[in-house]
Amino acid sequence: MGSIDSSFYPSSHSNGPTISYSSGPNSSSYGSGPTNSYGSGPASSYSSGPNNSYGSGPTSSYASGPASSYGSGQKQTLSNTALSNPTLRLNDGNEIPMLAFGPGSVFSGQPDQVFNSALSAIRNGFYHLDVAEVDGNEQQLGSAIRQSGVPRSQLFITTKVWTVGTTVRAAFDASLERLGLDYVDLYLVNWPQIADKPDRLQQIWAEVEAIKESGRARSIGVSNFLPEHLDTILRTARVKPAINQIEYHTYLQHDNLINFHRQHGIATAAYAPLTPITKARPGPIDNIFLSLAKKYGVSEADIALRWVIDQGIVAVTSTSSEERLQSLRRNLPSFKLTQGEVQEISYLGKQKHFRGFFNDIFDAGDRR
Repeated sequence: MGSIDSSFYPSSHSNGPTISYSSGPNSSSYGSGPTNSYGSGPASSYSSGPNNSYGSGPTSSYASGPASSYGSGQKQTLSNTALSNPTLRLNDGNEIPMLAFGPGSVFSGQPDQVFNSALSAIRNGFYHLDVAEVDGNEQQLGSAIRQSGVPRSQLFITTKVWTVGTTVRAAFDASLERLGLDYVDLYLVNWPQIADKPDRLQQIWAEVEAIKESGRARSIGVSNFLPEHLDTILRTARVKPAINQIEYHTYLQHDNLINFHRQHGIATAAYAPLTPITKARPGPIDNIFLSLAKKYGVSEADIALRWVIDQGIVAVTSTSSEERLQSLRRNLPSFKLTQGEVQEISYLGKQKHFRGFFNDIFDAGDRR
């Protein structure tokens, strides 16, 4: 495994994520789940590049395959054989593919649609798949995995616990049964409201730690947590959360939370990264997204995802369109944004605030 070319990520990774390329599709990933996010903080500063510094934590790597060279402002040619997907090294030493695919919730469509979406993603080389108990989509993903014929060892599977009726172990066992798997690569506590008080949250995290120690979850983390929730866990944790999956896009940057992650070696994953395009138009980033899409010969959605990945953040996305999957496979590894472009998008994005999820919890102006 080698380090990634500095043309993709800046060469300066102080104590933080580094990028390499593992051989094989084990680093191909996409996944979305119902996770939350926390508002924007101070302006983004990308001194040595797009903020890839994660304290003593995550490092990034890429599956070997086509288009592993990303000169700034240059388009490359992607072959039709393997999806090239960077991976981020987590604080536990495991690596997570930086592009994840979520097949959608059974509650927003038909179960067959979720199955077909997952199967199409796998067949198009998207091997990081992200589901959740609350979305009711674990069984459909499990069926898609079996029908795909792709070896389990080549997949990266994330799922999440939403409620604890008896124990976390019971909830986890039920998830594995629905998935038809012996283990998952990443198990997340889906939201801090799973507990009604701090010591209960600490107890739940201790149960999640035990699952990791059993080997049935390779890595463990959280979702939709604010710094105060992370602080609660860290006070008693024997195993630090590897990642916090949050709603993150240009209109919800919550830099204070991202900086907290970096200070504590916790990686960031972004769900709903396309919100500025799909839910929040018109807005101040519309023109720059359009301009950059024309410059690189890609879609505006590709620019939005690239803005996330070029900051060393895992992007979780979803689509029911096979054409869109093939476009992602072709376009996303073929270019990178310059540091100046990342900074400009960040600056413009902070001129608007929009939250797509958990608006019943957060006030309209809450940018945490």
